[in-house]
Amino acid sequence: MEQIHKKNHYVPRGYLKNWQDSEGKVAVYRTLVERSDIPLWRKRSVAAVAYQNHLYTRVVASKESDEVEQWFDKNFESPSMPVIKKVINNDRLSVEDWRILIRFLAAQDVRTPFRMIEHIKRFQEFIPETLAEIMKNLPQRMVESKISGIALDSNKNSSLLPLKVTSELVAGADQGFIKAETYVGRASWIFGMKHLLEKTINILYSHKWTIVAPAEGYDWFTSDNPVVKLNYQTADQYDLHGGWGVKNGNIFFPLGPKHAMFVQIGCYPPKRGSRLDVDLTRAMRKFSAENAYRYVFSNKFDPEISHIRERTVDQESLRREREMFSAWHEENAQQEVEFFRENK
Repeated sequence: MEQIHKKNHYVPRGYLKNWQDSEGKVAVYRTLVERSDIPLWRKRSVAAVAYQNHLYTRVVASKESDEVEQWFDKNFESPSMPVIKKVINNDRLSVEDWRILIRFLAAQDVRTPFRMIEHIKRFQEFIPETLAEIMKNLPQRMVESKISGIALDSNKNSSLLPLKVTSELVAGADQGFIKAETYVGRASWIFGMKHLLEKTINILYSHKWTIVAPAEGYDWFTSDNPVVKLNYQTADQYDLHGGWGVKNGNIFFPLGPKHAMFVQIGCYPPKRGSRLDVDLTRAMRKFSAENAYRYVFSNKFDPEISHIRERTVDQESLRREREMFSAWHEENAQQEVEFFRENK
């Protein structure tokens, strides 16, 4: 049988290696733990962190497929690794290098478990509106499909959208009913990621990006939700719910302990390689720690992080979360079999 990638690393190993020590391990700080006696920090291999089994696996024609994992690797991860190395070596970057870095940043913004949970909450609110829009255009599309002979699912991404359309004729009448159904889960999340990374991403190319260094004596760390999108007014008035095109919003993405991508949307950037002052460095570190979901990854046991982001001790919450992820593949696989039948 064909072997597929079961362990889906939502934070790539090649990226995390920029924080590893001579033994190939990174320092890991957990934001949610089951007991208070668990050490604040542990050293872990990059292969043993930031992954979830079958996070992106899809069931296609009743078979498991890792095409999404391969798509991430081919189009975002693998091209970025040599460019990130150039950044860390302070080498000159070409226009294409910047495009590759921006694509990598975008992928890391949308593919994490935190973004998956965020998608599910948000998409549940918009399902009625989405289906209403689909139903509004569906009858005309069906007529056009019948005339042209072109199937409704000819759009290249439609096979990723969990949509089931059924029709029923009324006995003795020339009319009937059309019903559209969808579900919120892995398939809708993947569909959304594909749209963002193939269409919406264009807005990121128009920004004026730079690379910034921390103040002397400080390092950047990263997390399992590494792209910080900041709306900032004052030190007490800010949020981490910014977007890719919000004017004056900030996007910050560590690439290594001494290098991070940065943009203030609509503003001219500081010179590449600029070293931030202590106050701004500490602020960006604070935002990065607050933006983490369940893990912070560092090149050392950083005592400041536990003060910035005090961990939560909650055995029951952790149990429920682990159960959710444990059931993730099986529950979504059942839905995918139903919504992606070959005779759909």
